[in-house]
Amino acid sequence: MNPIKTAVSGSVMLLLSATSQADIYDMVESVNKTQQTVDSTSQAMGSVSQAVTAPKAGLSDLLVKQLGVSQTQATGGAGALFQMAKSRMKAEAFNQLSDAVPGMDGLLAAVPKQQAGGALGLASGLSSMMGGGSTVSSALSLVSAFKQLNLSEGMVSQFTPVVLNYVQQQAGPELTGLLRVALAAQ
Repeated sequence: MNPIKTAVSGSVMLLLSATSQADIYDMVESVNKTQQTVDSTSQAMGSVSQAVTAPKAGLSDLLVKQLGVSQTQATGGAGALFQMAKSRMKAEAFNQLSDAVPGMDGLLAAVPKQQAGGALGLASGLSSMMGGGSTVSSALSLVSAFKQLNLSEGMVSQFTPVVLNYVQQQAGPELTGLLRVALAAQ
């Protein structure tokens, strides 16, 4: 039982033994009003407490919820998309984006390190010789990062709209448009 209810009930019992029936009725009314106030206050405090302690969902949480990936995959995959965007956007634009997206440094840090050599190194070298340059190289890095996170290449197209929607909410349409362009040549 609620300690406030117990205290109120005990007080009522003491008062009942020393008062008339009319006084008792008035006291019961007063106790009921007090109890309603206590209940309303408790509910309001519970709502305030939940609002204060409930964190706003971050990008990684949204990806986990919407795509069913692990937290590590969500963070690394989002970071890989932002890393690719960083390589394709003007520094000033990316800095604005970075300021608008909470936890950007953590997302970028979660991108798996590229493994030296292998198919990625060979493909990167070939794309440079053929004039593909950074566009092909950054797309290959993105695919490689997703594979290292045990995500298929097809997951890139599932991550992208979630990331864009999140950025739209955080940064607005202008930066979202720049990000969309940077991610379009995947």
